[in-house]
Amino acid sequence: MIKTFLKKTLLAAIIFIMFLSIIPLSVHAYQEKQVIMIIVNQVNYDDLLEMNSIAKIIDNSGVGLMNTRTAGTAITPKAYATIGAGVRAESNWLNSQAFPATEENKLIYKTRTGKTPPDDGIINLDINKLIAYNTAGEYKAIVGQLGSLIKEKDLNTSVYGNMNTKIDDNKNPHVLIAMDSWGRVDHGDISSNILIEDISFPGGIKTNYQKIYNYLQNDFSALTIVETGDISRLEEEKENLSSIMYTKHKDAIIKEIDLFIENIIGLVNKKNKLLMIVTPFANDEDIKNGFKLTPLILYGDNIEKGVLKSSTTRREGIVGNIDIAPTILKYLNIEQSNMIGKPIEIVPTDNNLSALLNINELIVSTSNNRLPVLSFFAIFQIILLVIALIMVLFKSRISNRYYPIIKNLLLSGMVIPVVLLYLPVFKINSLTLTFIILIVFTIFISWISYFIGKKTGNPIIPIILISLMMTIGLIGDILMGSPLIRSSLLGYDPIIGARYYGIGNEYMGVLVGSALVLFLGLKEVFKMPKYIIMSLLTLLIIVIGYPKWGANVGGTITATMATIFISLRLYEIKIGWKQVIFGIISVIIVVSIMAVVDTMFLKSQSHLAGAISSIKEGGITSLITIVTRKIAMNIRLFSVTIWSKVLVATLMVFAILFYKPYGELKKVFNRYSYLSKGWAGIVVASITAFMVNDSGVVAAATCLIFLSFSLLYILIQEPLTNSKYKDIT
Repeated sequence: MIKTFLKKTLLAAIIFIMFLSIIPLSVHAYQEKQVIMIIVNQVNYDDLLEMNSIAKIIDNSGVGLMNTRTAGTAITPKAYATIGAGVRAESNWLNSQAFPATEENKLIYKTRTGKTPPDDGIINLDINKLIAYNTAGEYKAIVGQLGSLIKEKDLNTSVYGNMNTKIDDNKNPHVLIAMDSWGRVDHGDISSNILIEDISFPGGIKTNYQKIYNYLQNDFSALTIVETGDISRLEEEKENLSSIMYTKHKDAIIKEIDLFIENIIGLVNKKNKLLMIVTPFANDEDIKNGFKLTPLILYGDNIEKGVLKSSTTRREGIVGNIDIAPTILKYLNIEQSNMIGKPIEIVPTDNNLSALLNINELIVSTSNNRLPVLSFFAIFQIILLVIALIMVLFKSRISNRYYPIIKNLLLSGMVIPVVLLYLPVFKINSLTLTFIILIVFTIFISWISYFIGKKTGNPIIPIILISLMMTIGLIGDILMGSPLIRSSLLGYDPIIGARYYGIGNEYMGVLVGSALVLFLGLKEVFKMPKYIIMSLLTLLIIVIGYPKWGANVGGTITATMATIFISLRLYEIKIGWKQVIFGIISVIIVVSIMAVVDTMFLKSQSHLAGAISSIKEGGITSLITIVTRKIAMNIRLFSVTIWSKVLVATLMVFAILFYKPYGELKKVFNRYSYLSKGWAGIVVASITAFMVNDSGVVAAATCLIFLSFSLLYILIQEPLTNSKYKDIT
C-alpha cells in the first residue's frame, strides 16, 4: 500500500512539474514572436525589384501599395510618426530627434518627463513638445501608441540605423515607430557607430549594414526597426550629383541593401518571424509624377502569395500607413486601441506583383487626369450657367435658332457625370483620349435625349432619361462594390486617401440630385403613386448609408433630410417647428440604425464605426475633434476647390432668376408642381450636404447640377410658349 502511495505521489509530482514547465514555455513562445521592419525610404517597386533578395521572396510575399497621408502637409517625420501612432500624426525634424540613453541624457529625460528612462535604450528628449504638437493637431494622435501597447505586455522594442547626412546629425524619425508614448525604446543603436565614413559616398557617410546585422542576430525584441538610411542620404545630395553619378550611386546602394536583406531573410525564415519592408515616403521624382503610393512587402510567418488589403481601404492592393501598427499588434496578439487603422490582410493572387503594378498605373493616370478633366467640367458648368441666364433674360431678343443648341448644351451638363461614371470601362490612361471619349459620348447621349424629347413633345422626358441613366448607374455600381465610382475621375482618389470605398461626396451629391429629379419627374409625367416615390426615396437612403454599400454618413443625413422634406410636400403638410424636430429625430434614428449595423454585424467596419470607436475611447473630446476637422476641411476647400466657384455661380444665377424675368420661375413651378417639389428637395439636400460633410462645398455643388440644368432646360422653353417664338424644339 505504501509503495502504491509513493508511486502515485511521484507520478503526481512529475505531472505537476511538467505543468509548471509548460507555463514559462508558453510565455517564451509568445515572446519569441518578432516583427522586423526594414525601412527603405524613398524608393519604388522598380528599385526594389533590382534586388535579388526581393525577387526571391516575392512569390511568397504579400505586396501592396501604401498611402502615405499624414496630418497636414506630408513630410518624412510625419510619415514615420503616423506609422507608429496608427493615426495620422504630427512631427518635424526637431521633435523627432532621438538620443542614446547615456547617464547625462537619462538625467535630462527624467527632469523633463518625470518618467523612468530605459537602461541602455533610446530616448526622445523632446517628447513633451511632440505630445503637445499632436494634442493641438488635427487628429489628436497619440505618438508612440504602438510602442506603448507592446510595452504594456512586457515586450521590448529596438531600433537601429539613422539617416544622418553628417556625423553629428540627428535624423532618427524611425524611432517614432518603435518608441512608447513617452519617447522610450528599450534597445538599439542610432549613433555614429552605426555609420562608415566614406568620402567616395555622397555626403561622406553610409550605413554599416554588417554591424546592424550583428545586432539583429542577438536581438529578440518583439518589434525591431531598421533604418537603412542610405537612399535618403543620396536623395539629400541629389542636386550635387550628375544624373549618371546619381544612378551609379543608387545602384551601389541598392546592391548593399540587397545583400543586407538577403541576410535578414535568413533570420526571418525561422519560426515566428514577420518581415516588413516599408517605404514611409516617396521620393521627389515619384511625387512629381503622381506615384505617391509606396511599396509595402510582408514576408514570413503565415504570409502567403498575394496582394495586401485592409478594412481601411477595402481595395485589393492598397493599404494605409495607419494600418501597419494594427497589423503588428495583431501578429503579436495585442489588442489595438486609440488607432483608426485596421490589420492588413492578404488576398491570394497568382500574379501578385504584375497585378499590383497594373493597379498602380491606373490609379496614377486617374489621379493625374482628374484635375484637368474636372476643371474643364466645372468651367463648362459656369459658362453654361451664364449663357443660359442670358438666354432667359433676353429671350425676346434672341432668335429661336439658337435654342436647340443651348438646350443640347444644358442636357450635356447632366450627361457629363454619366459619361464620367462609365469611362473606367475603357481603362484609358491618356488624357487626350479621355477628353475625346468624354466629349463624343456626351454629345451623342445629349442629342439622343433631346431627339426623344422633341418626338414626345414633353420637355421632361430628356431630363428623366438622363436622370435614370445616372441614378440606376450609380445605385447599381454601389451595390456591386463601387468598381466604377472608385476608378472614375468624379470618384475618389486613393492617393489623397480621404476615401477608398462606397460613394464619395462628388457622386453622392450627383446621386441625390439626379434621384430627386428622376423620382419626382416620374410622378409628374406618369402620375406614380406617392407610396412608390417614398419607397424609392427610402431605397436611396439605404443605398447611400448602408456601411457595406455607400457608407457615406453625410450622404445618409442629406438623403434623409431631402426625403422628409419631399414627404411633407407630397402630403401637403405645413412645415413648422414640429416637422423640423421630427426631421432631426428621423436623421438620428437612421444614422443610429446604420451605426448599430456597422459596429455589431459587419466584419469590415466603415468610417462610421471608426468614428464611434474613436468617440468611445476619447469621449466628447474626440467628437469635438471630428466636428472641428470637418469644419476646417470645408473652410479650406472653399478657398481652394473649383467646386466652390461652381456653387457660387449657381447661387448667383438663381438669385437673379428669382427676380428677373418677373414671375417666370413661379410659372414653371406651378406648371410642374411635382418636379418643383424635387427641385426644392435638392435645395434642402444641398444645404444639408454643405453643413454635414467634411467636403460639403463639393457635395453641395454636385447636388445642384441636376437642379440647375434641368430647371434651366425647362425655363428656356416654357416661358416662350406664349411668345412670338412658338417652335423652339
